[in-house]
Amino acid sequence: MIKVLDQDTANKIAAGEVVERPASVVKELVENALDAKATEIAVEILGGGISFIRVRDNGVGINQEELPLALERHATSKIAKAEDLLNISSLGFRGEALPSIAAVSRMQISSCQEGKTGAQVRIEGGEFLGITPKAISRGTIVEVEDLFYNVPARRKFLRTENTESGRIQRLLEAMAIARPDVAFSFISDGKEVLKTQATGSMLLAINSVYGQKLAKELLEIQLDFGDYKVKGYVGKPDVARGRRDRQIFIINNRLVECKTVLAALEKAFYDVIPKNRYPIAFLDLAIPQEDIDVNVHPAKLVVRLSSETQVFSLVHRAVRDAVDKRLLEPASFMNPYGTKQSKHLPPEKSGSSMQKVIEWVEKRDDYPKEEVTEETTTKEFDQQRQNYQLPRKDSFEDVSLIKEQRQEYNLAYPKILGQVNKTYIIAEWEDCILLYDQHSAHERVLYEKYLLANENLPKTELLFPLPLELSPEEFASLERLREDLEVFGFEIADFGPSSLAITHVPVDVFGTEAEEVIREILLEKKGPHFREKASAILACRGAVKAGDILTEIEMRALILELNKCKTPSLCPHGRPTMLRLDWQELEKRFGRNR
Repeated sequence: MIKVLDQDTANKIAAGEVVERPASVVKELVENALDAKATEIAVEILGGGISFIRVRDNGVGINQEELPLALERHATSKIAKAEDLLNISSLGFRGEALPSIAAVSRMQISSCQEGKTGAQVRIEGGEFLGITPKAISRGTIVEVEDLFYNVPARRKFLRTENTESGRIQRLLEAMAIARPDVAFSFISDGKEVLKTQATGSMLLAINSVYGQKLAKELLEIQLDFGDYKVKGYVGKPDVARGRRDRQIFIINNRLVECKTVLAALEKAFYDVIPKNRYPIAFLDLAIPQEDIDVNVHPAKLVVRLSSETQVFSLVHRAVRDAVDKRLLEPASFMNPYGTKQSKHLPPEKSGSSMQKVIEWVEKRDDYPKEEVTEETTTKEFDQQRQNYQLPRKDSFEDVSLIKEQRQEYNLAYPKILGQVNKTYIIAEWEDCILLYDQHSAHERVLYEKYLLANENLPKTELLFPLPLELSPEEFASLERLREDLEVFGFEIADFGPSSLAITHVPVDVFGTEAEEVIREILLEKKGPHFREKASAILACRGAVKAGDILTEIEMRALILELNKCKTPSLCPHGRPTMLRLDWQELEKRFGRNR
């Protein structure tokens, strides 16, 4: 039988959509304070916010006569008609927060406007208990006790007090960064855990929240596309984290979760950080109000964009420009090999090899380690490979040109000292020793070659075509990706009524590996990162391996090609291609500078 729910039950159901946990209460109350033009917001909790929450602000306050009305559901000063939803600039607008919180707690609100008498109202479980005069300064104080005391089923699903307190802290940290023009403070169980000043600077807010060490590792971004704007900071590639806990997205002063912004950010960092690492980012976007719908989520966390492509392009370009600039320009105005260079010197001529400035990666132990095994070692004279394909073209530049330019090379590039453990190239420059990982370096060279290819790359014809047996799913993927594979240098022909055969392969891929490489590429399917992933697969397969013996000419050629790359300091997986040891550091280690 259908019947109308009583008001108490309806209020508790409605509260469940808005008030999920103590952090939800804090979020709604702080947003109300921001809408009231507060410049100082103080939050205090006990017992993870389950026992007690107080939010104090210095905003415009609520008129004494309107204070009881603020507790009525759908009572708001922020919109008047449905059309106003299309142009919302306030954080709150539904008039649900206060009554929802009041329905599941014991709450009192004290408020006062400038030059007027203050008042206090008390509510328990949604029941209005009365209003009394209250002498307070301008602003509003909301106190919430015994959250979910009358909804035990909801209360038992809360986590520990420490966990709930941590959620509130992370929320307020994000809010403090999103609104650096407001001073925030947070006290948990008598201990101050957050305090920021109203400086108006996002960078100073980040410094207050996460510390100077992180703030120093940030790159500033700013870009405008007409009415679409983005500004903020992203972390350098080498400080990427194992979690997304340092990513904050703000759209029109509102903290949001936005898949479009996240996808653009991660694409910008795709080939400069290791897999399963995530960039640090604090991104503040401004877009026309009519192009965003904030009324799609009970907690107003998720937004709908009418121009996702434009937002994606804006964020991706802004972030990638900052990352590329950082990778090509080292700190302290140092050139690739460490010689100090004045910041006032004019740029070198276009096309000069010295124009490419490498960001030398400091020693780290959190990069994914690549184990040297028999599988990763190239067998240069493997007879089986020779049976399958013609002699392989040299993947570096014409070595005869290298010989002719030996004198010029010695002036512009480091002196090759040799190969260490058949894995690393060691070289000497003016004031440092350089170590190159030959596999990572060659991976970067080949990756950019495949990634930037606009027409079919050189290929090798196999003496004997390799049969290719595919499942129906793989065959369907092949049909979608055939043109891409041809650009890379693969040719696949019909071989009988129901079979295929590989007839040509890229010059960097051995014939015996071709089938496995194609299958690996087919697994990626067609997607936004397909070209990058496929290029990384080919680069990893085609690059010289740990254990390969290189001649001096080959080592020189590799470094020449690496210095031509757009991002020479990292392999496609985000590992460093090179490390640097200054003479000063070397002398310090040997005690010669005492």
